[in-house]
Amino acid sequence: MLKKRLGSAMFVCVAAAVFGHSAAVLADGNVTTAKLTVGAAPDAPPFSYIQGDKFLGISNDILQRVGRLENLDMRYQQMAFDGLIPALQVGQLDIAVSGIFITKERQAIVDFSTPYFVEGALVVVSVNSGIKSLAELKGKTIACEQGSAALKVAREHAAEWGVTLRILQDPASMQLAMRSGDVAGMIYDSALVNYQLRIEGAKPTIKIVSPVLDPTGIAFAFPKGSKWVAIVNRGIAKLKASGELDAIAKNYNMN
Repeated sequence: MLKKRLGSAMFVCVAAAVFGHSAAVLADGNVTTAKLTVGAAPDAPPFSYIQGDKFLGISNDILQRVGRLENLDMRYQQMAFDGLIPALQVGQLDIAVSGIFITKERQAIVDFSTPYFVEGALVVVSVNSGIKSLAELKGKTIACEQGSAALKVAREHAAEWGVTLRILQDPASMQLAMRSGDVAGMIYDSALVNYQLRIEGAKPTIKIVSPVLDPTGIAFAFPKGSKWVAIVNRGIAKLKASGELDAIAKNYNMN
């Protein structure tokens, strides 16, 4: 039995050396040539965005580091946020990356990695608005991003707040609608709101009028039953143990 185990271990080591960077050792000890298609949103800083021809942000930095640790050859595709999960469902993607909230609804149709960040939703208004609280938004319209977890939060609370929801395709459209006065405010991911406020510094364009709503984990998403979940989780665990996970967030002033 000992010889058999040693033989298996030697096979894994030799195979990994032969396949090089594109070989991954699965949870069951098997080695596979790993070329993964990754869908990434281009407009969700600090988690996922494009600068030049590079995908940057907390989520991308973590996933790319995991890829190096676990020998995953990842091919990126730029996609709108609301197209990520549908693309996973039809097998177009192996992994989806952005600031993706883990929700019960999503868990029914895709699998998730270990969470690597926790955030919720915030309601914001223009910095020049006279509105100072959620209560003062009653009877008004707020913008929400199509496909976002913040949209789900807004739908759950819209009647309570007395607001009308306007669903738009991306954050830029929501900000434009708010600046032009088409909507009184918007609801968005708390980490993204706080990141924007850090970037704007002494000249903010928005102000927060709600507490953090429904905080939950952020993770990478996969097709149901994906073998890559265990591999990515293993890489995340290594980053957490080494302190690199926190260091990546710190690079973006997020801890």
